[in-house]
Amino acid sequence: MKIAIIGSGITGLSAAYRLTRNGHEVVVYEASSFNGGQASTLEISGNDLEKAYHHLFVSDSHILTLYKELNISDELEWFKSSVATYTENNIWPTTTILDILKLRPLSMKQRFSLLLISLRLKLIRDWKKLENITAYDWLKNKVEKKTFEIIFEPLLRGKFGRYYKTISLPWFWSKLQTRVASRNHKFQEILCYPKNSFKSLIETLVETIESNNGSIKLNHIVTKINIKNNKVESINVKNSTEEKTNKFDSVISTVPYHILNKIVKLPDQILINSKKVDYMAAVVMIIVSKYKLSNYYWLSIAEKDFPFLGVIEHTNLIPKYRYNNNNIIYITNYVEGDHPLLSKNFNEVYKEYEPYLKKINSKFNKDWIIEHRFNKINYAQPIIPINYSSYKIPIELPVNGLYCANTAQIYPEDRGTNYSVDLGENVSKLIMKGK
Repeated sequence: MKIAIIGSGITGLSAAYRLTRNGHEVVVYEASSFNGGQASTLEISGNDLEKAYHHLFVSDSHILTLYKELNISDELEWFKSSVATYTENNIWPTTTILDILKLRPLSMKQRFSLLLISLRLKLIRDWKKLENITAYDWLKNKVEKKTFEIIFEPLLRGKFGRYYKTISLPWFWSKLQTRVASRNHKFQEILCYPKNSFKSLIETLVETIESNNGSIKLNHIVTKINIKNNKVESINVKNSTEEKTNKFDSVISTVPYHILNKIVKLPDQILINSKKVDYMAAVVMIIVSKYKLSNYYWLSIAEKDFPFLGVIEHTNLIPKYRYNNNNIIYITNYVEGDHPLLSKNFNEVYKEYEPYLKKINSKFNKDWIIEHRFNKINYAQPIIPINYSSYKIPIELPVNGLYCANTAQIYPEDRGTNYSVDLGENVSKLIMKGK
């Protein structure tokens, strides 16, 4: 079977790997000049690093199995994480149960309530029973006002902007399940990061696909999927020099619905449902610093006036000798597609961020910065409202040979590399089952 895949992110590459391994003829078309999508890397201070922070959890079985299949499991290393929250002009550790019990912005009663609500959500097994209520409403009614304002509201507001009151509770439930599953018996979070960044996985997938006679074409834009008698017939593809029509038996689209809708006429109800899905964009500033900003890997910001959501200090998880003894700091933010930050450059955003970085560490100044990168990622986070499963687009579309596998179909789990691998495996199984 001849199969076209639109997009060489982790989902597209995983699907191509499975299909070529089973003897299918696969061509992957990628509009940009690099593979890996949101897991792609850049070079900074002579090292490869993800454009947006990445790590793996203990429960990320799909991607961990893929590493094993590709014989690169020796890439994986596990580290003890450290977590904290910035609120009331202080950094408060929340790594362990003891840390939470010492969380002074909350009363002792509120601290116990926080632990109990986490346990209550952890014990829920059927997430479908949670679909008709938002995380905002459920949490606001289950904890005291101050607990909600310090812990939960900033997470929702920072992640989903003006949509924060509409997010379905299963999204939050799944997020908690993943993080709790990655904690040991001492409630210490254990995370994984590859020795040579996620670049090693991406390159190995590409090499394996090509060795199985698959093809990956960068800087190629699919402009149209041609349908005849409700069946995929061909696609139009253009690069810098020409546009061609190529015949395929099946097409897998891994791009957001906004893009898919421009290149194929979908059945009416699928089109209506796809237009209900919106996305947040990510604004990610990477700083190579002479000094630490904090002592924690993951610092959540619980202050409404801060212009960013969190600070992830990569080298508070990964030994910094790998980065010439420098400190790698991600300053991350999710914003709506029309947010002013998306039109600003590094210097403009840095000027806005600097006073708040000084609140985290009063010694911080621009002289600390050795090097920097600044990334804006569109369609980074799907908006997941209540009763989402009732109109979530199926992987196998009602057009013979047409499949859709994008991050908005990862539900109730939060999108991530592990679930992208799972999505790639699922779409390839459907194709092989229906051949």
